Amino acid sequence: MAKYLTAPDPNETGWPKGVKYIIGNEGCERFSFYGMKSILQVHLTTLFVAGGMYEQLGEENAQEMVHLFVAGVYAFPMIGAIIADRLLGKYHTILWLSLVYCLGHLVLSIGENSIGGMAIGLGLIAVGSGGIKPCVSAHVGDQFGKGNWNLVGRVFQAFYFIINFGSFFATLMIPFIRSNPDKIWILRDHPEYATSVAFAIPGILMFLATIAFWMGRKVFVHVPANPGGKVGLLDSISATLLFMGFIGLPLFGWGVLSFATNVVLTVISVLIGLWVFVERQAIEQDDGFLAVMFHAVEALIKGDNRKTISSLGSDVEADSIQRHWFFSSAAKRFGEEAAEGPRAVLRIISVFFLISVFWALFDQHASSWVRQAQRMDLDLVLPWSTTNAEGVAVPAVLSMLPSQISALNPLMVMALIPFNTFFLYPFITKRGWEMTPLRRMTIGMIMASLAFVVVAMIQVQINAGEGLKEFNTVHVLWQFFPYLIMTQAEVMVSITGLEFAYTQAPTRMKSTIMGFWLLSVSLGNKLTAVVTKLPDMDLLTSFWAFAGLMAVAAVLFGIRAAFYKYRYYTQ
Repeated sequence: MAKYLTAPDPNETGWPKGVKYIIGNEGCERFSFYGMKSILQVHLTTLFVAGGMYEQLGEENAQEMVHLFVAGVYAFPMIGAIIADRLLGKYHTILWLSLVYCLGHLVLSIGENSIGGMAIGLGLIAVGSGGIKPCVSAHVGDQFGKGNWNLVGRVFQAFYFIINFGSFFATLMIPFIRSNPDKIWILRDHPEYATSVAFAIPGILMFLATIAFWMGRKVFVHVPANPGGKVGLLDSISATLLFMGFIGLPLFGWGVLSFATNVVLTVISVLIGLWVFVERQAIEQDDGFLAVMFHAVEALIKGDNRKTISSLGSDVEADSIQRHWFFSSAAKRFGEEAAEGPRAVLRIISVFFLISVFWALFDQHASSWVRQAQRMDLDLVLPWSTTNAEGVAVPAVLSMLPSQISALNPLMVMALIPFNTFFLYPFITKRGWEMTPLRRMTIGMIMASLAFVVVAMIQVQINAGEGLKEFNTVHVLWQFFPYLIMTQAEVMVSITGLEFAYTQAPTRMKSTIMGFWLLSVSLGNKLTAVVTKLPDMDLLTSFWAFAGLMAVAAVLFGIRAAFYKYRYYTQ
């Protein structure tokens, strides 16, 4: 008798009992992530400058470190998904790697005064996030069966709400704690611990998230890993080694390891990964993405595809995958359905590649846009008065922190989603121009470029004031406009991209394609880290560079979109 349910009850028509634990877990985890992330740019800059760097170099190094961290957060889900699906199952993957996540927060809170301590803590959080990010949404979907499938849309709406809810309050609260210890009673006598506490609170929330998730273990539907056991272990080992060889070391090894060391480790990882994969195939033949792709490459080298195509009869249609120049032998070996999956994935990846440039711009609201806000007037005059020390009525002033301005993003997201869905898209469609997913994404990429044109124009005014020795003369509320444009771009690119990826991928490849979607975010952040460290890359130059790069990518994406043929796969 199974200890837990392994499939949902088809007769259950109400809410699954485990959903409340998953929602609670997601709310706490998102608060912890965005709260910690909100103070990274400012705190790391402080550490680099304290170490002897001049301010601009310290800011650039901090920005590079922030984006390498985000790149790791979105790269490691490729491994987490394999471990969850093939070896441990979603529940155990989320639970155990949540503890790694908590350990990362602990390291940040006690090692916040050293670059090494920050690097270790952020690395642990990136690995922990790799186990959580690809599994949570799939795990919540696993809780629903035939009887209550109509509630799935509502639970994902709750998911999206709790993400933005946690992000908004964390972005306001955590920077305040770090910068205003005199206003928090437990820190008044010990302001030196403000940063440690600011990093500790997200860690406590993450620990509560883990407890909330563990509390639901007896009511969750635990979909077992497939194949599990020894074969599942070999799958996980080979996937991890191949990931490190093809993605991990190229992304994160350069600049950390010497060129020769990185090349040697890359080659070793790939060769051992391939050897483990071959051993796994000898035990039990797999027809997943890697198996089909490796066979297709081997067949192409040997010329087996030409032989397969020439042996087909006239009854096989011209556009059949059996006649495909790359997948024909794989279709014969594994079947048409198994071979169709990787072909669809490659088609979608050709679209995702240019999306990486969008993420290079979007995630800068936690780095370069914070750097810009530090040079702006952060005092907000409120529409009421207060009394000063002399008893005279003066206008009330709220002093914002540079890290708090990005709280505009989650608020705008919640407003723009219904605006686009119920007004903008129908309005445009009624005028004869269908808002297909790729068209929406193209427009979104153009808007991302426009957002950086606006921040560049703001920076021009800031630089002019600095040249006149009139610091902080440009008010931070001017950033409202690029935030609005970039958030609209996010809604059109990010949410639409998820819809596009899910509908264009065959059922058995949906998890794989979501991993590649997250990898596009990682590549974008790596691009930002590289560009930031180019010579003479001050803020203004970088803003114009990214605006131009995004404009070029948008044009190329629009051309690719014009030739893309949609093919929808239903569950």
